Formats: sequence, structure tokens, C-alpha cells
Amino acid sequence: MNQFATTPQKDAIHFLVAFFLSIAVIAADHNSDFMRDLRSALLTLLDPIERIAQTPQQIYNNLTTDFTSFDEIKQENERLKTELLLLKAKQQQLIKMEQEVSRLRALLGTTGRVNNATFQIATVNFFSSNPLSQFITINKGAMDDVKPQQTVIDALGIIGQVVNTTPHSSRVLLITDPAHQLPVRIQRTGQRGILSGSGHDNTQLNFIPKSSEILVGDLLETSGLGGIFPSGYPVAIVSKVISRASDPYYEIFATPLGQLNQARQVLILKQQRTPFAKINTDLDTELSPNSATDSTLDSINSGQIDSKPAGQN
Repeated sequence: MNQFATTPQKDAIHFLVAFFLSIAVIAADHNSDFMRDLRSALLTLLDPIERIAQTPQQIYNNLTTDFTSFDEIKQENERLKTELLLLKAKQQQLIKMEQEVSRLRALLGTTGRVNNATFQIATVNFFSSNPLSQFITINKGAMDDVKPQQTVIDALGIIGQVVNTTPHSSRVLLITDPAHQLPVRIQRTGQRGILSGSGHDNTQLNFIPKSSEILVGDLLETSGLGGIFPSGYPVAIVSKVISRASDPYYEIFATPLGQLNQARQVLILKQQRTPFAKINTDLDTELSPNSATDSTLDSINSGQIDSKPAGQN
């Protein structure tokens, strides 16, 4: 018999040693805290290594989570801003509807018809700070079905109207531009006048006789005359009323409600208009006592006031 064990015998001996050693370790672990302390020591030793190994994955997860969260928050913020702008714009019409219903109920005992309108949101790309030429440029144009003379508003009131379009942008003339005129009425009294831009972010109300009642703080809203701007949208607040002895009209200044300089997003109003009645050039014949009617007079009054910018046909 060889004095050295063969390889299969060595493997069997190793297996038996490992088996009995495992049984001994299990028994020792069951009956004492020796192995638990050993495991704790090994885990304590390996913990920094595991942390270092997991660091790249944690950095990647944190970066992707932060960027995803940032994008989601940004999109949600833009969506909420858009919804708020639309809600405030519709609130303007709601206030107008409530006032109109109250007036018509008192006079006729019935409700009136509110003009249908749709909105298109646009972003302001440029603002002109020149007091003699005040306008903004928006990122919607002819390709987006934007047309000249469409009304532009923000969440607080009238901004202006579209005067020029390109395929992908439009120029909006602000109500503070000296060339801009807007038919308005004093909401409290119903007195009509023309609001003209005076530059420097201000407007002036013209053609209000001294027999009219007007106070600082009165709200000016669109009257709807002229067929360009819809009726009942807030425009400005009367800030100063001056009475001169030699002038039959008040000199009135008003502060626009719309955020002309700060607006980032605006709404383009698409209103369904009803064509005005055609008026013959022979007004003497047309306005004879036998043929004049209320509807004809209303059409004439509407045609007399032109809310287009000066120089525009």
C-alpha cells in the first residue's frame, strides 16, 4: 500500500473535513454568538467596499431622477400657467355676461346673446420700448391662422391688435401706441369714448363731455363699436381727470390693465363677427324720418368709429 493517498482519496478526505467543519460551525453558530460577531465584523469590513461599488449607479439614478423631475415640473408649470391664463380670460367674459344679463333682465326681462369666440395662445418674442412705436412680436403667424385686426389679450385685459403677420410670427400694436385708437365705454355709466395711446405705457380717453359723470378709478371696457374689438373686455382704469375752462371735453388719462411690458404669454381672440349693414352714401335720403330705424342708426353709429390704427385701410 502506498504511503501517500491517491487523488480521489484526498478529495474524499477534504470533503469529510469540510463537512464536519461545516457541522461544527453551524453548531457553534446555533449555541453561541461567535459566528454572529464574526459576520458583523466581516460586514463592517465589506460595507465601505460595497458603498464604493454602488456609488456610480447611485449617481446615475440621482441624475436621471432629478432631470426627469425637473422636466416634469417645468411642463406642469407651463400647463398650469396656460390654464390660468385661459381661465382668467374667460372670467373677463363671465363678468361681462353677468352684467349684461342683469341689465337686460331689468330692461326687457330676458337674457342676451353672448358672442362666441375661440382663443389661441401665443408667446411674446419681442417688446418695443420706444414710446413712439409700442408693439410686441408673438410666435404665431399666418400659418397658425392669425390675421390682421384680431384682438390680443392677456389675463387682465386688452393688449392690442394684430397689425402684420408673417408665416410664423405677428406684430401686435399695443393700445398705448400713439397711432392706436380703441372704442370704449365707462362700465359704471355706459358713456362711450375713444381711448388713444399716448406712449410711455399710458392712454388718454377722448370725447367725454363735461356733462358726463366720470371718476378716477372708473373701469373702461371695450364697447364693441367699429367691429374690431369684441364688447365687454376690460381695457384700462381712469387715473386722472382734468377739466379745463376753455375745453368742452374732459382731459382724461387711463392706465392699461394688461401687462403690456411683462406679459410672456397672450391670447389671440378669434371672434365670429356679423357683417355690418351697408350704408348708402346719400345719408339725407337714408336718414329721412320715414325710413330711419333703430337698427340703421345703430349700424351708422358703429361705422362712424374706426378702431383701426392710423394709416391702416
